[in-house]
Amino acid sequence: MKIYLVGGAIRDELLGIKSLEKDWVVIGSSAKEMLESGFISVGKSFPVFLHPKTKEEYALARKEIKVELGHKGFKFDVNKDIGLEEDLLRRDLTINAIAKSNEGEWIDPYGGIQDIENRILRHISKAFSEDPLRVFRVARFYCYLSKFNFEIHEDTLILMKELCNSEDLDNLSFERIWMETEKCLSLKNSYLYFQTLHDVGASTVFSCDTNKFKKNLLELKKTEVSNLDAQDKWAILTMNLELTDKVKIPNSFKKSALNFSNIVKTLRNENSPELLLEAIMKIDGFRNKKSALKTFNLYSLLVAESDALRKLNLNSLLEKLSKIKPNKNFDKDSNLIKKDIYEKRLSIIKKHFNE
Repeated sequence: MKIYLVGGAIRDELLGIKSLEKDWVVIGSSAKEMLESGFISVGKSFPVFLHPKTKEEYALARKEIKVELGHKGFKFDVNKDIGLEEDLLRRDLTINAIAKSNEGEWIDPYGGIQDIENRILRHISKAFSEDPLRVFRVARFYCYLSKFNFEIHEDTLILMKELCNSEDLDNLSFERIWMETEKCLSLKNSYLYFQTLHDVGASTVFSCDTNKFKKNLLELKKTEVSNLDAQDKWAILTMNLELTDKVKIPNSFKKSALNFSNIVKTLRNENSPELLLEAIMKIDGFRNKKSALKTFNLYSLLVAESDALRKLNLNSLLEKLSKIKPNKNFDKDSNLIKKDIYEKRLSIIKKHFNE
């Protein structure tokens, strides 16, 4: 049995990045031997084990054979005779196909170290085209390594475009796409991920309206210096954008995006006390003041400096509006109560607009 450190930990070490995870490949062993050594089996599709103490992942060396469409359409060969170079060959990019022995020896059969030095993201073999998820992974690595000025090799871009034109991309689960996407939304320069997907034709998994997607992408690019969180970035990217049925995202992302789109639809072309009150009501801002303020602050990034909303103290305004109570004389007449509260709130907003 021989064990090698592989993948992202090696790449990050060569770039001077602190890597949070370590992955290991095991040569010349079996599942039975790993279990007998105390490792814990966690792999579903192929043998992956957790070290009993460090909890780091150890995978048996394997070869992959494409048997059907989609990211999961592979058959795995994990026999003891599979060597390190065969295991590294199945990986996506050369920079992720470098190994390091326990003695500190680098094993780099596909030129990954040279590509790191040249700042190139390059596929290892034509087998790259067998896994449609790699389109999104390459886009993520391009975003992740943007501060090092990496570029995607032109031949790799060609393969990515070919994958996007194939039916294989349609068979990729959105759950896997979202895993890559959510990681990028937490990175700086997130727009580079979506820009790459747009350029190779993969943005259609999010929306068929590629023109609107590109416009929103430009808006996202403008706000990257503002250190927005993942939900805010997603809200900008998808504002008033019709998403495909394939898009399944966490409710927190869905709600923040909907609130933002509602404010943009209501206020983008004109601001007035009436429209501001309408916008607050649409996002339930009286009961969810914190969320409303976050949404309005995001909107303020997209409007001109002269916009009236930028001059308002929305925190103070929402506090006053949420404390409004109806006239007691209206008893339980819901229509009169709603009208009275609306008029009182509108009066307060008008006063703020004139201050």
